[in-house]
Amino acid sequence: MTDKAPDRGKWWSFAAARPDFRKLWSAQSVSIVGSQVSLIAFPLTALAVLHARASEVGTLNALSRAPFLVFGIFAGVLIDRWRSRRVLIIMDWTRAVTLALIPALMLSHALTIEWLFGVAFVVGSCTVFFDIAYQSTLTNLVVPTELLTANRWLETSRSVGNMSGPGFAAVLLKLVSAPVAILVDATSYLLSALFVHSIRAPDRKPPRRHGASIWRDFKAGLRFVGESSFLRWNAIIAATWNLLTSALITIFFVHLESDLKLSSATVAVVVLVGSVGSFLAVLVVARLIAWRGLGWCIVLSMCVGGAGGVFLASSSGRSAVAIAAITLGYLLVSAAEPLFNINVISIRQMITPAHLMARTTGAMRFVVWGTLPVGALIAGFLGDAFGGRTTLGVIGVGFLIPAAMTFLSPFRSIRTVSDLEIGDSRQEHKEGVTGV
Repeated sequence: MTDKAPDRGKWWSFAAARPDFRKLWSAQSVSIVGSQVSLIAFPLTALAVLHARASEVGTLNALSRAPFLVFGIFAGVLIDRWRSRRVLIIMDWTRAVTLALIPALMLSHALTIEWLFGVAFVVGSCTVFFDIAYQSTLTNLVVPTELLTANRWLETSRSVGNMSGPGFAAVLLKLVSAPVAILVDATSYLLSALFVHSIRAPDRKPPRRHGASIWRDFKAGLRFVGESSFLRWNAIIAATWNLLTSALITIFFVHLESDLKLSSATVAVVVLVGSVGSFLAVLVVARLIAWRGLGWCIVLSMCVGGAGGVFLASSSGRSAVAIAAITLGYLLVSAAEPLFNINVISIRQMITPAHLMARTTGAMRFVVWGTLPVGALIAGFLGDAFGGRTTLGVIGVGFLIPAAMTFLSPFRSIRTVSDLEIGDSRQEHKEGVTGV
């Protein structure tokens, strides 16, 4: 690591002192803004251009997340054998080219829901490999004690992207159609690839391990997760949360577009206001950790999400008050994610040995993200059967479940990383002992 030593007193100077981390952070930041445009433009393309049903929107969202079930099992194992930054660049270019097909097909009057399904699956597949390789790259650019600050920077850019993306989408959707707006996301992935390519630190290939099978490597990642009480509870709670948020995103746009008859620009504004929550959470996370510690910050995150679910469930009708309640609910759910992610991801990166990082991340993502397509499908078919409003209410109440789980978990006893009962897992997973 060649970057300058940190100024621990000023977290905002962290990226300035580390040019390689700054490039990785810039790659993430620019792609997030584009992805937020697609978050709105994809379902609106299906609804407004192709007149899709709620179940088809659910299928669209499910296909974008299905690769975590299809490829997530072994993606981490493979990335542990590849150069992680090369994976990032290849995945960025592939996503950019694939997304560019949507406006091209629309201009040629050949766009169908099946094409949207295919593009969603390919982009989702690339995201599986990108997200796992991204965390491996991060741990190679900063030291373990800097991970909380690094992840705070990454969540800050995610929060700003969540805020600015919908506003940018609102302007775009006023000027062009939703399929053409997706071209912005394609461009963002090209810029992301250029930022990653400019990182100067060596992108070393992991040492080859003779006799190591893919299946054995995958079991090593799962075994490490299973031996850590923290990681087990992290996986269970996050999997439940992701099922609910995937269902929420699916029915949220259906409800706003089809039930409330809001314009595309108005939908973008609702998402923009709701996304402010994630930015506010990033601003207060350090104070919450200093006040109550890492574990209680995790518990609080799910309680905030549960409160957001209650607002979503209690909103009714098409009045301004109902729309305000939905927006506030979305804001609280958005605030919960960075409060949870900054803490659990940082802890996971700190307690995981470097040689197991991608395998552990892959195992976690298989469990945690594997529920995303399930949630999307459930919401889509419930929406067709019972309507968007009823489905939104059921999902909102469901957010109380992960909140209750955190009180049953050992998180409350964790104030610092030293409080974690990691045991001898780091030693037990040495290459020579496990044979992986």
